[in-house]
Amino acid sequence: MDFQLSTEQQALVELADKIGRNEFGPKAARWDKNHEYPYENIETMRKVGFLGMTIPRRFGGQERPLIDVLLVIEQIAKYCGVSARVVVETNMGALGSIMAYGTDEQRVLVAGRILEEGDKPAIGMTEPEAGTDLTALKTTAVKTGNHYVLNGMKHWITGATISQTHLIFARITDQDGRDQGIGGVMVDKGTPGFTFGRVEDAMGLRGIPEGELIFENCEVPAENIVVCDPKDGFKKLMNGYNAQRVGAGTVALGIAQGAHDLAIEYMMQRKAFGKQISQFQGLQWMMGEGEMKLNAARLLLYKAACNARHLPNNVMLPEMKDASIAKAFSAHAAFEVVSDALQMFGAAGYSRDLPLERMLRDVRMFQIGGGTSQAQLNMIARSIFKTKFDFKE
Repeated sequence: MDFQLSTEQQALVELADKIGRNEFGPKAARWDKNHEYPYENIETMRKVGFLGMTIPRRFGGQERPLIDVLLVIEQIAKYCGVSARVVVETNMGALGSIMAYGTDEQRVLVAGRILEEGDKPAIGMTEPEAGTDLTALKTTAVKTGNHYVLNGMKHWITGATISQTHLIFARITDQDGRDQGIGGVMVDKGTPGFTFGRVEDAMGLRGIPEGELIFENCEVPAENIVVCDPKDGFKKLMNGYNAQRVGAGTVALGIAQGAHDLAIEYMMQRKAFGKQISQFQGLQWMMGEGEMKLNAARLLLYKAACNARHLPNNVMLPEMKDASIAKAFSAHAAFEVVSDALQMFGAAGYSRDLPLERMLRDVRMFQIGGGTSQAQLNMIARSIFKTKFDFKE
């Protein structure tokens, strides 16, 4: 087992760090303050090839392994968590599900939008009464002739109002009224019957909108169905989401590493009682604990990415247990590391003049979004005891 990066991977890390430090970091507070989507950063990342890195070569992508994407995500997140989330969602999530289970026409369409336009595909999962318990969702897609008619509402959807492509989780009914279970439907922005509702005034990561998607007799062609499998449809969709969780954990890791680095630099300059505060044992222990947490999180995330298994069409996605362990641990550890890093700055860390308070708000989301830490622990426990989910689709 080799933990060393290849020459190519090291170059990727250095490029992402350089862009993040010089271009993204100075603008990160702007996106947060103005609730502004970082289109400038997206275009930069598109040009250097950070978007669609996992897309197969035959669809115009680089066909890179997940570990390479994680390397980029962590470096970008040190400076701008919002931009790092875009890297996640243009390489994983909805893209992974479409690449694994969609048609070639769907793959070509989504790949082109990401690589040529910088589109960030959105996943429409959560509903007012179906968050952690996704199988309680009420959005329906009913077959009518050559179309499916969608009705329902999603909320807290990342990218609402700015994403062109949406992969919507819905209860599918066939032409004869038979329940086909939970499946996935591609719906484009601007489709008649598809509108946006409330955009949340979120605590952190405010440069990317979280909002409502509303479907009222929204017709989409039958060829927009990505997953329709009465037996395993929900499982297939969640396979695609495992990579999203690993990506989310890596954003949390990157934010925490960035905060940790800022604290180290400050502690070696700040003096109290006649010496650098980095010389106080109590503070050294806090930073030492942070260093351990960061390294442990990184190893869990790398393991999940490197152990990704082959799904249809040669798509590599992590195992559920690996993804849940990596995401839950990284989110929890990252919040603690950022909080301790802020503490090193004293009152200055609590001020908006420094990025620490924003980083703390940003990193808190990852213990909730993408599946709460408690839900991840439930899934880990089920894998330990070999039990099945106690619900029906």
